[in-house]
Amino acid sequence: MNTYLKVERTEEAQKVAAFTGEGAYHGSTKTRDILPREQIYIPEVAEMFPSTLANYSQVSDSTSEKAAFANFLARFPNLYEVKKVLPIPTQEEIRNDTVTFCWCPLEQAIQEAGPLTKSVLQEMERHLERKKKFVYIDSKIQYFQPNDLPVDSKLWHVDGTIAVRDQRATDLGYTLLHDMRARMRGSAAPPTYLAYQSSHHCATQFAMEPVSVTLPDFIPSFDGLDRLVREINPTVQAQPAGSIVRFDGFSLHRAVPAQAAGWRLWIRCIETDREVHLNSSIIHCYGTVFRTNHKEK
Repeated sequence: MNTYLKVERTEEAQKVAAFTGEGAYHGSTKTRDILPREQIYIPEVAEMFPSTLANYSQVSDSTSEKAAFANFLARFPNLYEVKKVLPIPTQEEIRNDTVTFCWCPLEQAIQEAGPLTKSVLQEMERHLERKKKFVYIDSKIQYFQPNDLPVDSKLWHVDGTIAVRDQRATDLGYTLLHDMRARMRGSAAPPTYLAYQSSHHCATQFAMEPVSVTLPDFIPSFDGLDRLVREINPTVQAQPAGSIVRFDGFSLHRAVPAQAAGWRLWIRCIETDREVHLNSSIIHCYGTVFRTNHKEK
């Protein structure tokens, strides 16, 4: 399955979908034609093993009954480091870069990338920790109108959760469960990330201080976590334009609406022990922007 896509970019050709807040790239539980639920097969290495499932058993055969989960204190250290600030590219350089990636191995991404993305990836390579088995690249080239979002979510969340989507979740009455206790209290280190964003007008926000909240062992979405973080109202930092930042699977962050029109290149480098095999193509919708009150033509 293709892990990269090369297309000419125009404002008119930018894919747009209605914003629902449902979280298409953050653990969607709804079936979408453009994004099949079973898009990625991920073997359960220690880093992604849902060990807390051993504490729970099937609730019943009733589709309406859901398991009740114990609570624990989850502490998010919120690692965030600016590793490098590169020159801010022109809008033409972003638009003309053409190639985007989805779970593409780093070596292949460097080979296939456009000039701007390649220069960022070569800089990212210098900052890799090399403590994990695999390095993958995600990237998007998107054109925003004011108030567009790069993903279908504005929720505080963490990347690389230990997600359970199969019969084990169904047996507990859910379509999807994030094993937060296993991630926060487990012995295996979470994935680590480097992220780049090119422009001023649509910058990811990161929490800049430790946050502690009481969470259930499993959460079916990030809604509850988002509400708790907003109540705490931690100090936040918008990622600087042209910067490469380091964060990890304990780093709370969120997407925010674009403040102005324009192109943005976003790149994420993932260091992980899980080997990812795409079993259906999501690359064609990976650069979609999400717009409030948008109606499909």
